[in-house]
Amino acid sequence: MRFPDEGLRDKLAAEYVLGTMSARARRRFEIHLRGNPQLRRAVAQWETRLAPLTDALPAIEPPARVWQAIKARLKIGQPVRSGFWESLSFWRVSSFASGLLALALIVMVALPKPETPVDAGRMVVIMNDLATQKPAMTASWEPGQRGSRTLRIRVIGHAEMGPNTAWELWMLPDGDQKPVSLGLITTHETQVVKIPGALAVKLDAAHGLAMSVEPAGGSPTGLPTGPVLYAGECIKI
Repeated sequence: MRFPDEGLRDKLAAEYVLGTMSARARRRFEIHLRGNPQLRRAVAQWETRLAPLTDALPAIEPPARVWQAIKARLKIGQPVRSGFWESLSFWRVSSFASGLLALALIVMVALPKPETPVDAGRMVVIMNDLATQKPAMTASWEPGQRGSRTLRIRVIGHAEMGPNTAWELWMLPDGDQKPVSLGLITTHETQVVKIPGALAVKLDAAHGLAMSVEPAGGSPTGLPTGPVLYAGECIKI
């Protein structure tokens, strides 16, 4: 509660300083005092306002039973047992743990930070149907990574594969080098082809990709033997 009403703040502050609040209400009020500067200011004004009245009052000696009750309540004269916070062992352990934490922070700051992987972009191939010159298949992968590549393929449209045939994907190296088989694919709209690490670097540098129709099980010669239906150039984006 923030006590936005000034009149309410003034009334509560007056009751607090005058001591007319109940013990429960007083405890709640003191909790609000910690986070409310306006409420603390109102209390200070009332303390200042009432201070001359207390100075004018004569001193009154309390009866002996009151002092005895206070001493019993505060346990004055009784041996004091060391509490948890006064424990020397606790503070020794805490100091040691704090030292370790500080040392760990220093080491973390001093150690060289791991290098942020360089974004090598993405390779994309849009393979056109060579008969219609319309996009028929796309392939993409992340180049420059260690190890194998994950080639993600999307077949556009509802392509059909003839009976006893297979679709074989080929990597087209730059220059006069021969095509390299990347494996068989299906007519499913989305599929993934794992390229082994031995071909990964060559794939990143490939000129393009192509798909040919081969006998079931793939090309018997290691090179395209059937008609090439789709082909496209590699583009780094």
